[in-house]
Amino acid sequence: MPISETTLSRPQLSAVVSSSPQPRIGWHIFPLALTMAVLLWLCYFPVACGWLVWVALVPLLALLRSSARPRWIYCSAWFGSLAFYLAAMQWMRVADPRMYATWIGLSFYCSFYFLLTVYLIRFLDRRTSLPLVLTVPIAWTAVEFLRATLLGGFSWYMLGYSQHTFLPLIQIADLTGAYGVSFLIAAVNAWLFEILWRFSVFGSRFSVPQPGDPETGNRKLKTKLGLLVQGLAVLAALIGTVLYGFWRLGQDRQTPGPRLALLQGNLDQRLRNDSVISEDAVQGMARHFHELAHLAAIYRPDLIVWPETSWPYEWLQEEEGPSPHCRAMAEDMVEKWHTNLLVGMNASTIVAGQPRRYNSAVLIDRQGQAAGRYDKIHRVPFGEYVPFRDWLPWMNYFAPYDFDYSIWPGEQFTRFPLVEAATGRRFSFGTLICYEDTDAAVARPYGGGDSTPPADFLLNISNDGWFDGTSEHDEHLAICRFRAIECRRSVARSVNMGISAIIDSNGRVLQPHELPRPDPHMDPDFHVWTVPMQRGAPTELPVSQWHAYKKVAGVLLATVPIDDRVSLYSRWGDWLPWTCWIFFGGVLLFAWIGRTWNKATS
Repeated sequence: MPISETTLSRPQLSAVVSSSPQPRIGWHIFPLALTMAVLLWLCYFPVACGWLVWVALVPLLALLRSSARPRWIYCSAWFGSLAFYLAAMQWMRVADPRMYATWIGLSFYCSFYFLLTVYLIRFLDRRTSLPLVLTVPIAWTAVEFLRATLLGGFSWYMLGYSQHTFLPLIQIADLTGAYGVSFLIAAVNAWLFEILWRFSVFGSRFSVPQPGDPETGNRKLKTKLGLLVQGLAVLAALIGTVLYGFWRLGQDRQTPGPRLALLQGNLDQRLRNDSVISEDAVQGMARHFHELAHLAAIYRPDLIVWPETSWPYEWLQEEEGPSPHCRAMAEDMVEKWHTNLLVGMNASTIVAGQPRRYNSAVLIDRQGQAAGRYDKIHRVPFGEYVPFRDWLPWMNYFAPYDFDYSIWPGEQFTRFPLVEAATGRRFSFGTLICYEDTDAAVARPYGGGDSTPPADFLLNISNDGWFDGTSEHDEHLAICRFRAIECRRSVARSVNMGISAIIDSNGRVLQPHELPRPDPHMDPDFHVWTVPMQRGAPTELPVSQWHAYKKVAGVLLATVPIDDRVSLYSRWGDWLPWTCWIFFGGVLLFAWIGRTWNKATS
């Protein structure tokens, strides 16, 4: 008679499990970890086969159910996750030779979150009677959220981001954030694994015990009925998500907004770094962006947007206001270009007699007055501050500068005012500087997530010239699409070295069209693109064409689409991952109560 829960009590089953031989060597499960690493890497740029993510976690789950000893399971999982992060983030090393250490260090750091996910899945699989289709997405979503928030957070390479091209699926981000997409992907992977687990060929190849095998120590033996119910639940979630997405995409709520001119420079970061010490480099950088601004002004936009720190001079804010030099500089800029300007530059403020430096965006209105300033809130570790530098001075080695570029974090989510010249209509917009568009917590307030009214649209100004045309440019744009959906606000991106773009509030990267050269004497390396406002579903720029907008200089003209919808995610924030962590707290509480009760009654 086969061993089953009906013939063995829990103590008897535990005795059988403890007496069952386990492999002393776990090398046989390392192929599972490597397979997972390869599949995950293929899901993101530069390959971007996002559909593979729906099976990419199956090898990991086979590894977790392996009969190998726990230390081999954890070593294999860590090895696979480290291999994935090293391959996926190799673009970091391009920025500077010293960034090799940062690339490797960040890969190690992220791999330990992966180990935490493995531990939580194994914990729930052994301590509860819940199926993997529930425990895997709960654990995965909880740890993704932790990685995206702890110590400043690093949210790149979330599962959900791999689906950025599947617009009907990712519209759920306005309810759950990108975490809802990750949750669904993890659930599908878990269900597929449960199906494969029932086949002896799959289990015997990787020493994965089969249902009913006491070596698993698993007291919830799977039945065909149970798998059918789980499959129907996952299918219902998928269908419901896609139907919701089509409904949202079918809402024609976007109206024409102000006319923007987004500058895209093509300057190598080494030249920008040299501008700190070389006057020739300062002049070269200023000339490059001045010529782009002259080109943009020909089309009389309502706002010219400069990329992050593209203005080579500093904005000095004194107690009574901008310094006389800065006021004169603002008046001179408006005299040249005759429109509103949002300029990315470094800024300094005197506080208690001491200067504080910021990475800022300054709005200069048509009268040559400073109409507002936003200081970057979410700083990049090592790029804009060195963690624990006061206690560990050697940490400076990981920074890509020969000088101290540390900046202070901003404190306010500035709403910039903008008046359309032709009609007098008033708009407001928020600005995300550099990688702030990868942090949902920074973008969410502009969608109505704080006590102030939502902004009409968002700008992202960035300097991706550090990464010289690598897959970083594409991945950065893909992540930004989720901020547009989560906030239901269009995002206009002005990025040095690209990819500048208009992303509508449904996450579409809108198709630009190149215009004829307005001036035969114009720099032949400069381009002018325009994104026309269309009725109905606008034309989307295919991902296969994104590379054409990297490492080129030009001006992107667009009438930004305005959406008046307010998303649940903007209002409620990260309720889904917090629910997952509350669930874990409940499991631990019940486990503690159970142990206490057993001790009291024994």
